[in-house]
Amino acid sequence: MPHLVTSRQRLFSPSHRDTGHSSHLRWENVNAFTYKLGGLLFVLGSILFFPMLADYQRIGAWLFFLGSLCYLLVTAHDLFEALRYWHRHRTATSADHIELTAALNYVSGSLLFAIGSLLFLPGLALEHAGAWSFIVGSVFFVVGACANLLQLVDAPSKLYMQLFNFTLATFIVGSVLFVVASVPYLIHFDSSGDETAIHRLAAGQFTFASLLFLLGGLFIYWRMFAQRMLEHEHGADRFGKNFIMAIRRENRRERSG
Repeated sequence: MPHLVTSRQRLFSPSHRDTGHSSHLRWENVNAFTYKLGGLLFVLGSILFFPMLADYQRIGAWLFFLGSLCYLLVTAHDLFEALRYWHRHRTATSADHIELTAALNYVSGSLLFAIGSLLFLPGLALEHAGAWSFIVGSVFFVVGACANLLQLVDAPSKLYMQLFNFTLATFIVGSVLFVVASVPYLIHFDSSGDETAIHRLAAGQFTFASLLFLLGGLFIYWRMFAQRMLEHEHGADRFGKNFIMAIRRENRRERSG
């Protein structure tokens, strides 16, 4: 699932405000590991939704739920981090609103996915409600990712910018696929053969979308590594100042325009 992507320095550690403190790196690694664990759980859960594995759908739903909890932890942490950062770095631009809009949509989508995963448990017979939770949650993800695309990016390198775009592309395409794959669970089929064929296609879309989310997490980790290299080359403090300076330049252009 999508989560916040930004070019600024991050305050990952909830107990330190200095962006250069070593604890931020540890928290960033925990954040990245939790996200990839959630992605892996979603891939495994999606595979268990294939009709040929119908006996294991309960396990698939629980894997979806556990994966959603991982994503919820990551997105909630991102929202908290964004609130802390922009409280300390106020600007006259919309940069803070864009990030907070994206982060809030990601949290809302993750929460709906956690609820929807439980509703897909075979014993509850609430697949219809679960499908709607996935659809609305995916819409939140698309809105959040589109908001993420609007943020100002003063890319320090071509690779850094490409990874930013690739990451959000995987998030948007994956979210749209989850919408499409959830729709068949709202439909009543007269033919069991048609139902099996459509649900097989939906499970394939779930699996591919989950792989895209996992790939997006890998892109974020690669981008994090590229940022560490740039900070080592140019200085971490300068990296953070470049972001704030870029926002201020954009503010001046908006006022002069």
